Amino acid sequence: MYNHLLFFAYWIVNSIVLFAASLIIPNHALVLGSWRFSGIEASIYAGFWLTFLIWIWWDFAIARRFNSYKKFVAFSFFFMVNVSSILVLSRFSSVTGLVLLNFWWAFIIGLVTTVFQKIVWRLIVK
Repeated sequence: MYNHLLFFAYWIVNSIVLFAASLIIPNHALVLGSWRFSGIEASIYAGFWLTFLIWIWWDFAIARRFNSYKKFVAFSFFFMVNVSSILVLSRFSSVTGLVLLNFWWAFIIGLVTTVFQKIVWRLIVK
């Protein structure tokens, strides 16, 4: 049961981080929303798809018997998954409502989401 709760918590955290990043990042380098979505709706949709992509890579890593017991290896894996997923979401901006104009921000947002996901993991799982 905690797996569903963890997915929902990741979704909430990812949505909040994306929305906060759109407010904090200067010069409109990250835009949430389009003619179809408002900023809050886009953060919810993009947060869902980010969580979904993380879950896909996580299941793939588990199936390949990825050794996630080492903290640095697990953190690095999830950091790269977050960064690549954010870049993919930005590429499909018509569906997600997330537009990232400078790809370097994906690394910063990926780092922040990885840290908050780790906090959620510790609160729910352990």
